[in-house]
Amino acid sequence: MTRTRSDKSSGWASAIGSGIVTFVMIGLLGLAVALVVVPKAFGGLSLTVLTGSMEPGIAPGDVVVTRGVDMEAARDLKIGDVITFLPYPDDPTLVTHRIIAKTASAQGYSFVTQGDNNTAPDVWNPVQDYQIRGEVLYVVPKIGHVRAWFGPAVSWIIPAIGVLLIAYAAVGFALSFRKEKTPALDGSVGDAQAALDAADTSDEGEVAHASPRRAFCED
Repeated sequence: MTRTRSDKSSGWASAIGSGIVTFVMIGLLGLAVALVVVPKAFGGLSLTVLTGSMEPGIAPGDVVVTRGVDMEAARDLKIGDVITFLPYPDDPTLVTHRIIAKTASAQGYSFVTQGDNNTAPDVWNPVQDYQIRGEVLYVVPKIGHVRAWFGPAVSWIIPAIGVLLIAYAAVGFALSFRKEKTPALDGSVGDAQAALDAADTSDEGEVAHASPRRAFCED
């Protein structure tokens, strides 16, 4: 079966479209894992950065993903770690800054913190171990702007889009597989029909040659 130029162009367009969908699907699934699955697995949080106190490494609009840190785990924190904590025990506002000093006492551990872009240590120092909520694992650049636009719904929107894209890719693969099978079947039918036509033509030739001999004998 001969394929036309239009068929080839359609095939290329389909392949490019499938590639784009696959790329977007992988990206969204990666975001879902990075922003939702990993924080839950490590008992941490994913938080959008609002200020530039940690620039240039962490900028406004970035998302920091943390692992959970309790009072016992706080003893393993060291100078240079970036932590998320409650600067004031009665204020739910969270701050993410770097540890620049650590002190052990009978009451536990205390830490001095400072933003990388600040010229002096934080005014609320020291930070006690019970004020710490997490240690930063990694930073996802600029995705906080997108999350702010979607609002709280982003926690289920990204996984939902990922699931829809997987379903779309599965359907597309099934359809392409079916299309690949169809031409092979058509070709087989065409070959079989051609063989039958050739056989019919051969039979007609034999009959045409036999008739005169039969007529001659009858005479």
